[in-house]
Amino acid sequence: MATRLLMLLMLVLVPTAARAGTAVGESIWNKAAAIAVAMQSVPPWAQVTATDCDEVEVGTGNYHYLCRVTYSDPVSPSR
Repeated sequence: MATRLLMLLMLVLVPTAARAGTAVGESIWNKAAAIAVAMQSVPPWAQVTATDCDEVEVGTGNYHYLCRVTYSDPVSPSR
């Protein structure tokens, strides 16, 4: 369990290095805050296609929220 949590947190520590088409965010407050952090890494003009969040207990009653935002390839606006 501790190894799994460590691997999950390592993934979140570098949200700008997320896989293409996916942005990752983390928060200790709530899922909405974690999604907002992930949205900061979504390229301009990209369309969000899905969000997925995990709630990870890091101690008795303490949670971290890890969210992934999947988006389409960005398309530049027409001129």
